[in-house]
Amino acid sequence: MTPQPTLVVLACPGAGAVDVVVLDPETGQLEPASRTEGLEGVAALAIDAHGTAYAGCNSPQGPLLVELSLGRDGVVAQGTSVDLPVTTCFLSLEPGHPHVFSASYGDHRLDRVTIPGGPHGERILTFDSGRNSHCAALSPDGKFLYATSLGDDRVSWFSADSFAGQSEADDGGIAPAGQVAAETGSGPRYLRLNAAGDRAYVVHELSGEVAVYGRDAQTGGLELRQRISAVEGLGLKPGVVRGADTPDPGNEVVWAADLRLTPDERFLFTTERSTSTVAGFALDSEGSLDFLGWTPTETQPCGSVIDPSGQFLLVCGEGSSYVTAYRIGDDGSLTATSRAETSRGPVAVECWRP
Repeated sequence: MTPQPTLVVLACPGAGAVDVVVLDPETGQLEPASRTEGLEGVAALAIDAHGTAYAGCNSPQGPLLVELSLGRDGVVAQGTSVDLPVTTCFLSLEPGHPHVFSASYGDHRLDRVTIPGGPHGERILTFDSGRNSHCAALSPDGKFLYATSLGDDRVSWFSADSFAGQSEADDGGIAPAGQVAAETGSGPRYLRLNAAGDRAYVVHELSGEVAVYGRDAQTGGLELRQRISAVEGLGLKPGVVRGADTPDPGNEVVWAADLRLTPDERFLFTTERSTSTVAGFALDSEGSLDFLGWTPTETQPCGSVIDPSGQFLLVCGEGSSYVTAYRIGDDGSLTATSRAETSRGPVAVECWRP
């Protein structure tokens, strides 16, 4: 029986569009399927198990969360939308609940927002996640929410007991149950947890390091186990915290972006935008990382994703307006299988297999 094709969904703020590309799960070939326009400032994506995508749009008229229904053929039906309180750079779903978590880099906060079509009357909950908040990751057991603060160099966690069932946000935001400091000036950006929930992996935008933490399931606490560079040897200087009023530091500084873990947890990949490379790591039985090497990729690779089968890594180039599929070898090597043009400036990519 032929495997069902995988849908690759891309947020392209340069064109105000969400593109869908079909990935053949056997050959790794990519074929454009659809383009949904009129999504000005679309910058973040989250997809549920049923094929409903949520797009975070930073439009001049105000930030929005837009519902998109994915067809098996890649055709998209646009649904309703709800207002977001502030701009967004990252979305994640709260499984089993009608909410998304929305991190705001520019507005320095993290919010829980009811999805379009969700219960009426629920107030937005705000978390004290720190300056330049960049991601939100719920633990597999659903007991703790983790958030990174690039500007404060910290990772915080929040107990689900502190926000479950709440209908109103506390003044000043929900306080963390705990937090761990990263290296000063390292800029923690994205955090991913393994399936067992006993390891957390964090990529640092400004230093290019990946930190491996052990996680206590009872307290949510994180303990640093390893710190390893993904950029050593690339000739880059430490990066800077970027903003609307920050001068462009050029392509001589570290500008790390995404981090993805294969479903079998054998390999981890990070992207670096100044050099347009992907760094690969192998995981040992304890979850520690061994550096494998770099692979040249799309220009300014802001977003990446691993398909549900774990066979392919997909990387989109904000500076190239293309997405490339790579077959992941048994040794963690990457071999390009196909490349497809996208709308201008893709920054986020997610997968869904019907």
